[in-house]
Amino acid sequence: MFRFVVFFYFLLTYNLYSQQFDAGYISKSVTNHFDSNPIEKVYLDFNKSNYISGEVLWFKLYSTAGYLNQLSPLSKIVYVEFYNPYNELIDNVKIFSDNGIGSGYFQLSNELETGSYLIKAYTKWMLNDRKDFIFKKEVKVFNLFGVSQDSLEVSDEGHRISLSFMPEGGKLIDGVETNVAFKAIGEDGYGIDVSGKVFDENENVIGEFTSNHLGMGVFSIKPVRGANYYARLVDSNERYELPNVEEAGIAITLLNIPQLNDVRYKIDIKNLSSERIHILSHCRGLPTYVASSDINSKPIIGLIAKDNFLPGINYITIFNDKGLPLAERAFFINDIPSINLSIKSDKELYGLREKVQLKLYTDSTALDVPMYLSLSATSNNDVLLDFEEDNIVTYLYLSSDINGHIEKPANYFNGAYEDAWKRLDLLMMTQAWSNYNWDYILSGNSSPDYIHKIEQGLSIKGKLTSDLSDKASVNGYVNYFVQDSNNNVFDRVEVNEQGEFEILDLFFTDKKAVVLTGFNKRDKPYVRVQLDTSNIQFQTDRVYKYFDHNLTNFQRKSIKNTLERKEIDAAYNFDNNFETLDEVTITADRITKQEKVNNLYGKGDVSFDVTDLEISESAQHPLELIRGRIAGVRVSGSAISWSVEIRGPGSINSSTQPLILVDNVEVPLDFLNSIPASQIEMVEVYKGASAAIFGVSGANGVLSFFTKPGSSDFTYYDKGNVLTAILQGYQSNKEFYSPDYSVKVKGNIKPDKRAQILWEPMIKTKKGLGEVSFYTTDEPMDITLYVEGMTQDGKVGRVLDTIKVRK
Repeated sequence: MFRFVVFFYFLLTYNLYSQQFDAGYISKSVTNHFDSNPIEKVYLDFNKSNYISGEVLWFKLYSTAGYLNQLSPLSKIVYVEFYNPYNELIDNVKIFSDNGIGSGYFQLSNELETGSYLIKAYTKWMLNDRKDFIFKKEVKVFNLFGVSQDSLEVSDEGHRISLSFMPEGGKLIDGVETNVAFKAIGEDGYGIDVSGKVFDENENVIGEFTSNHLGMGVFSIKPVRGANYYARLVDSNERYELPNVEEAGIAITLLNIPQLNDVRYKIDIKNLSSERIHILSHCRGLPTYVASSDINSKPIIGLIAKDNFLPGINYITIFNDKGLPLAERAFFINDIPSINLSIKSDKELYGLREKVQLKLYTDSTALDVPMYLSLSATSNNDVLLDFEEDNIVTYLYLSSDINGHIEKPANYFNGAYEDAWKRLDLLMMTQAWSNYNWDYILSGNSSPDYIHKIEQGLSIKGKLTSDLSDKASVNGYVNYFVQDSNNNVFDRVEVNEQGEFEILDLFFTDKKAVVLTGFNKRDKPYVRVQLDTSNIQFQTDRVYKYFDHNLTNFQRKSIKNTLERKEIDAAYNFDNNFETLDEVTITADRITKQEKVNNLYGKGDVSFDVTDLEISESAQHPLELIRGRIAGVRVSGSAISWSVEIRGPGSINSSTQPLILVDNVEVPLDFLNSIPASQIEMVEVYKGASAAIFGVSGANGVLSFFTKPGSSDFTYYDKGNVLTAILQGYQSNKEFYSPDYSVKVKGNIKPDKRAQILWEPMIKTKKGLGEVSFYTTDEPMDITLYVEGMTQDGKVGRVLDTIKVRK
């Protein structure tokens, strides 16, 4: 039960009769809408802040739903995308969200240039009306083999400043003294400290202002209707216009300081035609306080006890009696539902290659509920973590509810800053706007016709048409078969009156072949199957911080150490079956071909990377890429008529074609007609003994083609009423490698210079305890342990600790 106390200069009266847009109706409409259409969020926890080309970028996924930020059982697919500094998609994965928890990775190419890369994560459900709030994070990548000087980072030359003004409540009202927040942003998209003066149209100075934090500040003005106000910065002649002064409207003044147990506000009303206003406070779709009031000449002054509100960003929105929002003010309740975490190691000091055993404890409030945690252990010799960036606390309760970039979000919760709450309130005034479609919410329709539905599994959409025309084959059906070595799926789906079909709730990993066979209503195969290949495309504003390509000594050292680790890996490659290594000359390979593709069958006789070929962009057919370039492989043909032969024990006399694979899936030769050559990244050739893994099918050798990351999910082979498509499923699990020195194995003779000591994303506590262990390396160091996570019901926690390793 919410408790509140409100004091007015006049008696507050409530509607006791039915009225379409009274406070009760507004509150009920908001509740119904968000109960039926809960807000989903996605947060990614990364193993570290910055990366070097060739490394693996690891992440843990948390998906939440509802006004309590509870782990979501709704969407099962989370889309994670990786963009280069030119805003081009270079990789994307689908992560299975198991009741709100998942994990994944990106294998960073050795060729990535130094720059700022963008990672986006979202569910399809979020794209209906929350796509501006999808998870976004910029990560820095440093090139292993040198720093590119051709970055697209925005230069800070010229220092042009964007200055915006946001009156408290939303408007400047004639004769009403109003607080005006402002924010100054440099060309790099980041806040910049400024000071200046405010002028009227007669060049009279009516006020001065100075920013307090990251370009943000506030000043007060009593505007007059008809006056035009503008600002100038110190040492600048550029004019920055303030908003126009309105003759009528509402202004809100709000006071929210930590020492008070309530939030205090004043509402000034000027020349409104409405007779009543309705006050609604709400947070993430949950109404927390409602009231209605008659309008008279006096301001409304009141206070609301803080225990009415939810933790995080709350809003007070004022409506008139027609349901139109007139003013709004955001404020932050810093009462995050947290669980205290602690790390206890079994020793205070460790030696080289010694086992570390850690216990992760939660406080007594989490003994009966499991907590889902991730742990990253990194060497302080090589890795610097950014503790000003978003974490699970700041993102779920601050950043995820604000449209736009927030600089150094963790600082708003840093107790070392006495004025942190003032900074946070400035952020509320400048960036925190609810952005809700109030017209629709208050229409009473709780089930909007959203384009994107909640996805409980992978899906395939398509249409069945007559093979003689493009008309829909009504009352037909489609049989489908998913070729998955773990779980082959056979089933049937009916088409609707438009000939459309949708196959729902599939589960498979990596790229798999799906065979779709269509029949008309008379069970005849005189149809064609078409797949819906539409992809979601939406723009994301990039926030570029000028990237200084003059590396620090620490960064240079880290890159040098990474290169040394690459050389060690190359020298101690035990797949070559060398028992001992004599004199070895190390040459760093810019491209580790096997790392760039998900090859389920291992290395063949020839691994041929086609991305550097001049013909790779102009070739029309994948076989053109290898014609005349691989010994023992004979390719002939043109257009769509091709033949290929691999010389070897199985085919040298029979002259039959080899087995063809595309992304590990067996396909007929003419399937290659449907794949653009520019989409091919690598070709693996198996012949002779190496093809034995494929059994009889590989007797004539094997050509295995791999497509580029981030390429289309759909690749087709269409023949008659049968369509075979290679579709991208969930990303399969990949285990972080951590050596076990308790067992003597050949691989343990390799020098151990790891920078990422451990990444464990799937720790689950039991009765308040989680355990993890790993071995130290060959180097003395301090190891930073960073743990964060949450419970099913939305309580969050994080902890940082350090252990020492010495000789």
